[in-house]
Amino acid sequence: MALVNSETAKRLLSALGTDSGRKAFLGDGSKYDAVPATKIMKLHHSVGDAVKRIGALEWDKTRTPAQQHSAGRKISDATVAEISKTRAELKSWVAKENAAAMQAVEDALAPDIGTAAQVVRSEIRAFVLSKQSDPAFGAELRGLVETDLRFATALFEAPAALSGMSQERLNTLRLNAAIAHAPEAAERVRLASEVAELDGKLASVAAEVPRSFYDGNIEKGMATHVDVNAPLATGE
Repeated sequence: MALVNSETAKRLLSALGTDSGRKAFLGDGSKYDAVPATKIMKLHHSVGDAVKRIGALEWDKTRTPAQQHSAGRKISDATVAEISKTRAELKSWVAKENAAAMQAVEDALAPDIGTAAQVVRSEIRAFVLSKQSDPAFGAELRGLVETDLRFATALFEAPAALSGMSQERLNTLRLNAAIAHAPEAAERVRLASEVAELDGKLASVAAEVPRSFYDGNIEKGMATHVDVNAPLATGE
């Protein structure tokens, strides 16, 4: 199964050789949008094929052990390259998707520019400020932000201090409002964040692949290769 006789290598190849293991180590493409899903599933196929080839090399009697590990290095390099390519592609998608989704949230929470609406929002901020000493108002305010877009836009268009709250509290309310008033965009942001977190997993697999696919010390045996086909020396 593995050219490298270590428990770590055996566990990694065993996991990457199964669909469930690849989902655990590389991400589950079925959970995401078509673009990241396609990139993740392509990587699943490439890594699965690489693992099969590494397993087959162990029984390849046409190669010496040194040649087996040299071939293992080539497969390792190709696998790491595919992982790196996928990481770059997913990062690019995350950046674009997150920007588009956040813009959709901004559009949904954009305030009405009418004069009357501006006056109402100013009064809302004054009302919220007056309730800061009421410990029960925190939960009530969240409900108002989630159900009344006027409360949301009133708070978010102005500095947090004008409503008597911290920036951290305002950011939390903004998240609540985004989920309530722009649910599709908020879900896109959540999924983009989840895809972004895959990068750490993929980086870890890329780091483990070389030391699990071949042994550099055994590969060094290739340096002792004798070219028996070269012409014999004549002394000339």
